[in-house]
Amino acid sequence: MTGCPVYQVVVGDRPIAITTQKLPAPALGDEAWSQLLTFTAGGRDTVMKQTAVRAGSVLVVVSGSPALVDAHLNRAVDKARG
Repeated sequence: MTGCPVYQVVVGDRPIAITTQKLPAPALGDEAWSQLLTFTAGGRDTVMKQTAVRAGSVLVVVSGSPALVDAHLNRAVDKARG
């Protein structure tokens, strides 16, 4: 999604502008990527972080507020690995 840094979706009759920014990904597995998404609608912004980590055949995707994603990512990957 970071290949198209700005796009728009329409929900009902309300357009929502979405901007994406690629972030450094944590080295927690074989592959990882992370992005920051900013949703703008009605003059208000909402920021969300999405991070994905692949460890072997396990893929963990954590999305939410940036601080919560950062706080819970390691535990989520450890738990998914078993």
